[in-house]
Formats: sequence, structure tokens, C-alpha cells
Amino acid sequence: MKWEELTYRDIEKLDKDKTVVILPTGSIEVHGPHLPLGTDTIIIYYVALKAAERESAVVLPPLYYAYVPENRNFNGTISLRSDTFLNLLEDILDEISRQGFKKFLILNGHGGNRRPLSLFLRKMLEKNKRIELYILNQPWGPIMDFINEIKETRVVEHAGEIETSMMLYLTPNLVKLDRVKGEAKLGKRWIVPFLETMVDWQRYAYMGYVGDPRKGSREKGEKILNYWIEVVARIIKKIKDEKEYRDILEKYYRDTGI
Repeated sequence: MKWEELTYRDIEKLDKDKTVVILPTGSIEVHGPHLPLGTDTIIIYYVALKAAERESAVVLPPLYYAYVPENRNFNGTISLRSDTFLNLLEDILDEISRQGFKKFLILNGHGGNRRPLSLFLRKMLEKNKRIELYILNQPWGPIMDFINEIKETRVVEHAGEIETSMMLYLTPNLVKLDRVKGEAKLGKRWIVPFLETMVDWQRYAYMGYVGDPRKGSREKGEKILNYWIEVVARIIKKIKDEKEYRDILEKYYRDTGI
């Protein structure tokens, strides 16, 4: 169910204690010379909708605007400031919560969102929010074993074989593989081992993509997406059935004197 396609009376009839409200978060950023800027959002929104169909969840309009400071050196990238991104998430959460919904799932489709999303969980705890907030933060975390089984290339991250495969399945008309002349050249991943800096990603993925997108295929994309949808559908069911979260949260607030 798409939130924006429901009427207010449809919303009134939903079971507010069990209905899972899903917010897909992606990005608008460079994905090599061959994939559209909205790749992350296009993919995660599709996964959210298909998984929600199987488990009767509600999907909010996806967030294309997100946190992408590392790729602002490429034309087309649009990045929100971290505080803007987190405030936007909080406003959305508050609007859903005030209408009585209890279970909220953020499905993240962009690796760069991981740090602010992790902080967001703690900020919501600091602010004493009475909502069951779940975040699938690492986009490919639950499906990486499956990806490893079917991939042909060693490096499969940003705009490489795997994302290209999924886009070849979802929107083949937007994929311009003829612009990829070869495997991406990569820089050193770290300037100093074990130390994070402001320029790690820029030094590593300076071509705007990694790996060899030419190894992507529609068939791989279909297999990966179907597997991913199954995984997310199972996650939604577990959230719907979960009964411990609220009790732990309320006990925590009582014990802290809130």
C-alpha cells in the first residue's frame, strides 16, 4: 500500500499497533557514467513496495534527498546537510507517530546514509520517542551471502556489477553501459590504515563507480531483487509480530527517570 494513494479513511481503519510504516531512503548521486542519479532510491523503493505487498505494510513516498557529501564533486549529486536530513526524518516520524502508528521501518538504500541513520536511532532515544523504530541500515547486509554466490567480479559496491544488474532489470532504458570503457581504476582505500578521514571515498572511487559494471545482467538483477524482497518481507513480518520492543523502551525510560 502506497501511503500517498490511500484516503484519510483508509488510514483510520489501519491497525495502528501492528501496521508497519516503511520509509525508503536513497540518494541522488553519481553512479558512474552509466546509471541514473536516483539509482539507490529507485532500487530500494521497488524492494519496499514488493515486500510490503506480501506483508500488508504501508510504504511512504521515498526520500531521494539524503546525505551524500562525499560525491558532491560530481555534477548532479544533491546532498542534504546531516542536520537537515535528521530533522526531516524526525518530522516524518513525528507525523506518523501522532496518528497512532507504533512500528516504523527505515529501509536504507544508500551506503552514505549509514552514519547519520545510526546517530538518528540514538537521537530518538535521547528525545524519549515512544515509537518502535527499526532501521535496515546496511543496504546489502542481509543479502551479501547471496550476492557473493552469483557475482563474477571481486569489487561489487557502488554502481558496479550488482547495482548495474538490478537497474538492467528495473529500468533497462536508463542504463548506458556503452559509456563504460573498462573496469574502474581505484585509489588506495585508506590514507592511513585504521584512521578515517574526510577524503577516503573520494580517493578510492574517484571515477564515480567501482568494479566492472559490464559484468552486470538482467538475469542477475532479477535473482538478487527477488531474494532481497523475500528477506525484507520476512523482516516486516517479524516487526509486526514483535512484542518486546515497547516494554524494553518503556522500562528504560522509567529507569532513567523520564
